[in-house]
Amino acid sequence: MERIKPEKIKGIRIGGIITDIKENKWFTFDIKPKNRDFREELKEIRPRFQKIENKKDKYFKSPYFRGIPVHLIYLNWESAKGLYKDPENNLPYEILDVNGSSIYRQSITERKEDIFNRLEELAVEEGLKKIEN
Repeated sequence: MERIKPEKIKGIRIGGIITDIKENKWFTFDIKPKNRDFREELKEIRPRFQKIENKKDKYFKSPYFRGIPVHLIYLNWESAKGLYKDPENNLPYEILDVNGSSIYRQSITERKEDIFNRLEELAVEEGLKKIEN
């Protein structure tokens, strides 16, 4: 019997720029959406700054300097648009520098699929998404 592979969660890639850094403690970034594939969805994303802090169970590597472009990878549109009540749920799952190296990951202990499922359930609880039949 062949094993069915679970659906791979790709994430939503959006551009950003590092705006401020406190080495090995935190950094902030500004969302700068440009992706042509998601033109309609990106209109709804409010430009906003977000702060990433070096906390337990997170992968964190300080960016080298301000002004570098980064790729922000969100797991769903609700977090990309910043719709959750808790700001922690609006953070990207992962942040990559221009070379594709990871400088931040939301969790080193929790699986990507588990985080995605938690965000989806929370979106339904907070009324951001309706349950599909």
